Amino acid sequence: MSTTVAIVGGGWAGLACAVDCVRRGLQPTVFEAAPQVGGRARTVRMDGLPLDNGQHILIGAYSETLALMRAVGADPDALLQRQPLALEFDDGFSLRAHSSGRLGLAIAFLRACGMSWRDRLAALRLMRALRRTPAADETVAALLARTAQTDGAIKHLWAPLCIAALNTSIEQSSARVFARVLTDSLMGPPGAADLLLPRADLGSLLPEPALFWLRAHGASVNTGTRVRAVRQQADGFAIEVPDGAPCFDRVVFACSPHQLPALLGDLPGMQDIARQIAALAYEAITTVYAAFDARTRLPAAMTGFVAGEPHWVFDSGQLGGPPGLLAGVVSAANGTREETERTVLAALRSQFPALSDPLWVRTISERRATFRCTPGRTAIEQPRDSRIAIAGDYLVADYPATLEAAVRSGLAAASRLAGASCKTQNSSGK
Repeated sequence: MSTTVAIVGGGWAGLACAVDCVRRGLQPTVFEAAPQVGGRARTVRMDGLPLDNGQHILIGAYSETLALMRAVGADPDALLQRQPLALEFDDGFSLRAHSSGRLGLAIAFLRACGMSWRDRLAALRLMRALRRTPAADETVAALLARTAQTDGAIKHLWAPLCIAALNTSIEQSSARVFARVLTDSLMGPPGAADLLLPRADLGSLLPEPALFWLRAHGASVNTGTRVRAVRQQADGFAIEVPDGAPCFDRVVFACSPHQLPALLGDLPGMQDIARQIAALAYEAITTVYAAFDARTRLPAAMTGFVAGEPHWVFDSGQLGGPPGLLAGVVSAANGTREETERTVLAALRSQFPALSDPLWVRTISERRATFRCTPGRTAIEQPRDSRIAIAGDYLVADYPATLEAAVRSGLAAASRLAGASCKTQNSSGK
């Protein structure tokens, strides 16, 4: 009889775990409180309009995410627009890398429009420094000062890349994590730094194909089902949901970290882990969607704004979405919805004077979009009980909150439980 696994949370980590459980011969059941799967990267409906709850950018280094998409029948080549790293800003700065790796990056720096020679040399100096991971962590701002980065390099390269990857300002971000991201992408193998811009809504990239794949393979996915408590029993774990308390052999906690301490409270030996998770701080991401005339087309599919708010504007019409729909993204957002909308619309009108008044505006804010990626953060260890696993993008100490981190954590959780299942079978003589 297959080992049963309860997975609390149907985000990208929980779905990755569920798919891999099926592939490993385990029997997963997913419990998701929201009406749809996808967690913090999903498609929602506002006044009947299908909108992503945030604009996400994938990169070529997301190997496990791309492999999982293919495994559940979602073709990355069709769903994602791959292009070499390109940074286009509202003040005319432009950088395009035609290949990954140190040589391709060096050539991109040398050819960039809007960089002085001092800026170029400073950027190359930082990349050389990243060959050696610093022994002690520091803020990104301290790293930039220590490597004598120029104002131009910071404004057009390091500050935008930091806020995009870590969703935390350079004054607060971990230099170790930032160095890891740059090393894996800009200095990675060919294609690692490529931008993968979604041509479809977030639900189509992984959540919905994974949902169909899981149900086709006999797994149970329960949306709109909030887990109230998880209690350990002699033969497994009781999952308390509104219509009962079914028992499972194993359990994976893949819900948002701010919800987790309360669920761990009834399990023995989990207090230290619960305290670690409760200590996490968060950053918000706000996306302002503005619909203009269908003939509206921006000069680039993705434009950066050096002053921030928005940090980036995406032209959905160039990415397979509705023509005229623009999405302004504000990372680490802290203003009210009304303030953010006014600021984003004013920036759009200033940069693109030909824009007419928007037909409609909708704003989506994820208050806990990512954890705050500060120096000195330590890894959260898995429970001693090998029948329990935790999955989520916050588990790896030297990586930020990304879709790839979520997927990798889900796969690791499935591997952990599969190993525990083998040990149990061997000890029982099966």
